Amino acid sequence: MPPERPDDLQEAALAHLWMPTQDWSDLAENGVTFFSEADGVRIKSADGRWGYDGMAGLMLVNVGHGRREIVDAVAEQLGRLHYANTFKYGSEPVARFAAKVASLTPGDLNRVYFTSGGSEAVETALKIAYRYHYNRGEPNRRKFIGREGSYHGTTRGALSVSTSPALGRSEYDAILPDNFRLAPQPAYYRRADESLSLSEFSLRCAEAVEEIIIEEGPETVAAVIAEPVSFSAGVAVPAPEYWPALRDICDRHGALLIADEVITGWGRTGRWFGMEHWGVTPDLMTMAKGITSGYFPVGACVARDAVFEEFKGGPEKTYKHGITYGGHPAGGAAGLANAAIMEREDLVGASERLGKRLLERLEAMREHPAVGDVRGLGLMCAVELVSDKQAKTPLADTPGAVETLARRLDQGGLHIRAGKQAFFAPPLTVSEEEVDDMTAIFEQALTATEREIGLA
Repeated sequence: MPPERPDDLQEAALAHLWMPTQDWSDLAENGVTFFSEADGVRIKSADGRWGYDGMAGLMLVNVGHGRREIVDAVAEQLGRLHYANTFKYGSEPVARFAAKVASLTPGDLNRVYFTSGGSEAVETALKIAYRYHYNRGEPNRRKFIGREGSYHGTTRGALSVSTSPALGRSEYDAILPDNFRLAPQPAYYRRADESLSLSEFSLRCAEAVEEIIIEEGPETVAAVIAEPVSFSAGVAVPAPEYWPALRDICDRHGALLIADEVITGWGRTGRWFGMEHWGVTPDLMTMAKGITSGYFPVGACVARDAVFEEFKGGPEKTYKHGITYGGHPAGGAAGLANAAIMEREDLVGASERLGKRLLERLEAMREHPAVGDVRGLGLMCAVELVSDKQAKTPLADTPGAVETLARRLDQGGLHIRAGKQAFFAPPLTVSEEEVDDMTAIFEQALTATEREIGLA
């Protein structure tokens, strides 16, 4: 029998549920936090307390919680055609959604390969990049270049090009491929040379990619993969010169450029896709999360026309890759409904407008002893948390400090992620008043924490 009472639910979770990335000893001691309901930008815990979903779930509930329009679209599609063999057949909502995606992506990114999540989208992109060169008679192009602190997914291939500390990559080195090379992240706050301007630093980071390509041999490099703005690296926003320089480097050396827009896509940065801020079209673009705002698990890898051309011909050129739930009819229906809401309510414009307000409210906290830096783009912002501004010592190095802040945030009704940085990525439907309320709760919690640990 399924559990009925709260205590039974807790017991069932602790006995049978494997929570991803969670410290099991902590769960065993403190239990599992359950959420029971959500609406707009608010979410309700099982004990009846409402709070702000300041992270839009996992940076994906872009159109907000409780959107009946998407729920109904999915239900209607499931009742009419809930599944067909996606390896061999298409369905109307999926074809229409592919066309919609292609109409929104920059440049000639016109071929959409659907997956059921972000990691699968990255796996798809890596394989396409290698096979693209293989089909062109360059099978030795098997190396990939990524950046420090980036998060591209948890599956084996995606993990192999990721270095975010959250992934525990080193624990899996023994089973990861050896074709990954690491380039610096344009994360300006912790740059080694303090004399460099943002432009100079960003260009050096781009030039470091070229140095790696030359050192490895251009004929061995398949692609460079990077997020337009790396969330996992603390919302690292590069200078305007960075992405055009990286595009030029890849072009000159024949490497493909993969933009991982799993987080930054679908309005998060104040553009439909983050790359639009710099007028750069990548060869492959990965996306997920906001593509359906989490109402159905969908991801995608989108390719430029020139890339897809190399897969035309007989069976010897076919891209042999398939995902059972990629191209699911209900996923297409969810995506179409999600896009319709975003366009009708101009949520991309709202992200730009409200993102500026959020950044301004956070910038006003720079005088706090625990605030080392503030940065962001659209509704994706981060506050660098420190215990020593001069030394840039992370607040997380002070025992119990981050835990104290997290507890006070929870008590205040603000659900965000706090570690080396405090992250803000609310639904794009957030109002001015809600932005102000969220930042006020954060400042109150921060002030109380600073006093408790002796910083104030």
